Amino acid sequence: MKARISLTRQLAVAMTALAMMAIIVSTAAFYAVYAALERLRIVAPLPPGIEDTTGLDVGITLVACVVGGLLALMIAVRVARRIIRPLGAVADAARRIAEGDLATRIDPIPEAHGETALLIADFNAMASRLERMSHDVKLWNAQIAHELRTPLTILRGRLQGVNDGVFSLDGQLIAGLLQQVDGLTRLVEDLRSVSLADSGRLELVLADIDLVAELQAMAPTLLSMLSPAGFGLALDLQAGTFRGDAARIRQAVIALVENARRHADPCMVRIVTAFSAGTVSIQVVDDGPGLPDGFEGQAFEQFARAGHHAGGSGLGLAVVRGIARAHGGEAQYARGQGRSTFEIVLPRA
Repeated sequence: MKARISLTRQLAVAMTALAMMAIIVSTAAFYAVYAALERLRIVAPLPPGIEDTTGLDVGITLVACVVGGLLALMIAVRVARRIIRPLGAVADAARRIAEGDLATRIDPIPEAHGETALLIADFNAMASRLERMSHDVKLWNAQIAHELRTPLTILRGRLQGVNDGVFSLDGQLIAGLLQQVDGLTRLVEDLRSVSLADSGRLELVLADIDLVAELQAMAPTLLSMLSPAGFGLALDLQAGTFRGDAARIRQAVIALVENARRHADPCMVRIVTAFSAGTVSIQVVDDGPGLPDGFEGQAFEQFARAGHHAGGSGLGLAVVRGIARAHGGEAQYARGQGRSTFEIVLPRA
């Protein structure tokens, strides 16, 4: 295998050869043109008795080639180093990242200007994003394992108790097991929805939706969720239609109502809809304490919780945001007049 020649040496040799070639070609072209002009008698030949200095001219040309070559070599080496050092730093950092060191960054290089400086900045940004994604994946896996462990442990313990004769398999036990299975099902569906939304693959079945009819049909289900915890339900609905996925909209509304049930104090939960020329707004309003200060920007992130003892999987609001963005809209939170408002704003078309 042939030894690789460094890019610095290649650039230096190429620029030196180019400089010498330019001197030689320009000198040769001068003599060729001058000879042609003499032959055509456009330029008079040397008068008799005048010494021919062609040899001296050639010597001067050779000296010029040597001096020009040395100068070109010095300039080429300097320029090549200015170009190669940033590229070498990027290559070395990329090699360390490929080996698993995602904390690698490139320190500022004085020689880096223009495109090379932009390349270093883009590389550091890419490395930061890779490190953050790797951290998110590890956190995601740990959170999933944590959320699945509790219901699976309960199911295993109770089924083992039935097998050992400690528990009798009556209707109450079966209802409890089904409740844990329902929780697992919701968790898996939430994980699936968030993953699809993050990857841009949350498929929507679009149709014209009569929002009043949809929410009125959901009211008994929502009330059955709220009533056992001491909550009431009020609907303040503006008539109108928009283009969306009815099943996903129902999923988002249920997630917002469940969020209010878990984290707000018993109160009247209001669902408010409003239409404008180009958007539709769905609000779930409660009289609870609201989100802690500084947590508003994190509330819609995956597995976000306001405190160590907060209930839920931490996926509900992330699902809401994913559904809103899949429709081309957004989910947001506001606090005012002692009330917390979680809102989905969607385009009508």
